[in-house]
Amino acid sequence: MRSKYYWICLFSLPLFTALITTCGNRDTARISLTVKGAPDSTEVVVSRLAMNEIQVLDTVYTSNGKVTCGVPVYAGSPEFIYLSYGNGENVSLLLQNREKVSVTADWAAPGKVEIRGSEESVLMQEVDSVIKAFNAEFDRMASELAEAEERGGQAEVTRLKRELGSVYVKCKQNAIKYVYSHPKSMSVIPVLYMKTSGGLPVFSQTTDAILMERVYDSLKTVYPASPYLVSLADEVSLRLNAMEIQNRMAAAEAVDFPEIVLNDVNGQQQSLTALKGKVIILMFWDASNVEQRVYNTDLKILYERYHRRGLEIYQVGLNSDKTAWAMQVKEQELPWISVCDPAAGASVGALLYNVTQLPAMYVISRDGSIQSKDVFDMRRLEMEIGRLL
Repeated sequence: MRSKYYWICLFSLPLFTALITTCGNRDTARISLTVKGAPDSTEVVVSRLAMNEIQVLDTVYTSNGKVTCGVPVYAGSPEFIYLSYGNGENVSLLLQNREKVSVTADWAAPGKVEIRGSEESVLMQEVDSVIKAFNAEFDRMASELAEAEERGGQAEVTRLKRELGSVYVKCKQNAIKYVYSHPKSMSVIPVLYMKTSGGLPVFSQTTDAILMERVYDSLKTVYPASPYLVSLADEVSLRLNAMEIQNRMAAAEAVDFPEIVLNDVNGQQQSLTALKGKVIILMFWDASNVEQRVYNTDLKILYERYHRRGLEIYQVGLNSDKTAWAMQVKEQELPWISVCDPAAGASVGALLYNVTQLPAMYVISRDGSIQSKDVFDMRRLEMEIGRLL
């Protein structure tokens, strides 16, 4: 293994290639590497971060400890570049197009690196050093903890757990300070994605989305065409979505079923928890599916029979084409509450109810407890409704 990076790759290579072509004219950043004391013809692998993988750009060989190379960099889109040599040693760079960077390392002193000509690369090297130092300390303490657990010394285990947690918290605090003090630097990206060598993210909480969103907004003003920010935007969206789920579940503590608030065909918001006190059929469906549309015909008979006694249906269409969904609702003249979540596969409601396939159905009693799931046989469903009413 040539090198080890303690933060995750972000995109697929095809997406990276498609996005990077929109970033402007491609130019070359020049790198001059000197490795003091390196054997002649030492292999140096030049790579870049191509989102979810490290893509090798070139392999060059030293002559008298020196080597030069060029890497393509688009205007307005800095590249994360890595120089790997020797026994897993690597230098992390963050290059702008047309930069001329001088890197000096020492074969006998791994980690001792001097960089000139690229301010972002200097910051990147500092970040890389901090991440490696954190992982070394974390690994050492984790190993001590494992040994203490084997010995069975409870007091020592408690102490080491506390100290290990303190190291983790301190690392995150320092990382936040770095992010706030370098709002326009792309070097904050690996800080946000840093992990322990065991794969534990430092920024693992959904509330970290607030910090990530701030970073995105700041970097977008400097590097609007950078594909790395597309990945960051996706991460922010996922975490904000998770925060919304948590908030909705917290707001629904008064009832046993999670809240859903979506718009109906008239653009009016409809709340699921507002129906508490009735027997509710909550159904997720795909309006483009013929079989599911046919099922609505039988469901209408059941609804007309029991609606006056306290039955309500809250049907959620998981359709990205909201217009097509609305047409089906109107054509079928569905009498119950019909709402649509155009997020479809990323639907908050579907996530809250752990919907893995469509259709999905939940029967909720008057007291707000979920009584049954996926009772699609109409005879059994009618028996269940009659029992609850």
